[in-house]
Amino acid sequence: MRRRALAVCGGFLSLGMGCADILGIDDGIPRTDAAAPDAAADATSDVADAAKPACDLTRPFGAPVAITELDTMAAEQHARLSPDELDVTFQRTVVDAGWDLFHASRASATSTFAGVAPITELDTPYDESDLTESPDGLRAYFASDRPGGLGGYDIWQASRDAAAAPFELIAPVGNVSSTSTDHDSYYVPGALYLVSDRGTGGDDIYRASEQSGGFAAPLLVVELASPVADGYPVVTTDELTIYFASTRGDAGAFEVYVATRATSAAPWSTPALVPELEGFGNALPGWISPDGCRLYLSSDKSGNFDLYVATKP
Repeated sequence: MRRRALAVCGGFLSLGMGCADILGIDDGIPRTDAAAPDAAADATSDVADAAKPACDLTRPFGAPVAITELDTMAAEQHARLSPDELDVTFQRTVVDAGWDLFHASRASATSTFAGVAPITELDTPYDESDLTESPDGLRAYFASDRPGGLGGYDIWQASRDAAAAPFELIAPVGNVSSTSTDHDSYYVPGALYLVSDRGTGGDDIYRASEQSGGFAAPLLVVELASPVADGYPVVTTDELTIYFASTRGDAGAFEVYVATRATSAAPWSTPALVPELEGFGNALPGWISPDGCRLYLSSDKSGNFDLYVATKP
């Protein structure tokens, strides 16, 4: 926060000097501090700068840029970031082990990620994928086909006492999983989104409301459902915009769609294709920045799935 400049003569009052003495006048009338207009202008400028959006949300995303430091010859998907975008988790295929979860960090939101390492406390000989964390990093949800669940894939949860500590207390999420395949978990404060084939239309998007001690049973998000595959939901924290992937288009591949609504209690709008991401192979949303300016996604356009970020101008 910018501090307002002190009056020119204010610092001399404790020395017994009046403003008239300092300003070289002898009429005894205090003169207006010349710095005050500048300070007021600076304060107004600060407010205006704070009110400026980080990007023009009405503009399309720019071309996706590869996050090359995270990409290997294996497949990488589902980059999920901390709110400050300094920490990232993602999933990678490991030989003879399927999907495993990894973490990396960086010093600033414009620098490259480093220190890629597996999240060993969540690792098993089975698949682990779709890791999504609470904003404080103390709770996590992910999909796994490890023993102890109800179906092929189930949604699991883990917790820890500090964001830098290992996860523990790993267990299935109560009320959420089913005997069907449940995956593509995405948490926002107040809800856990997931994808399940428990209905009659293949993979569809569900929402489980957060309640005391856990979540209510997931409900189908009817306005987003279709007869084909719909998945990979990415939701803004206010739950007013959702990106997801669907094969409902003519291409037959997973393409990115978006839907919006005026309030979190209103139905979603009819999903629309995000045209600037069309033709980018099988494109799967992973995470949206809190300001809505950067969409992290994965695509197989170059062969294996790699991680990308698309930014609004």
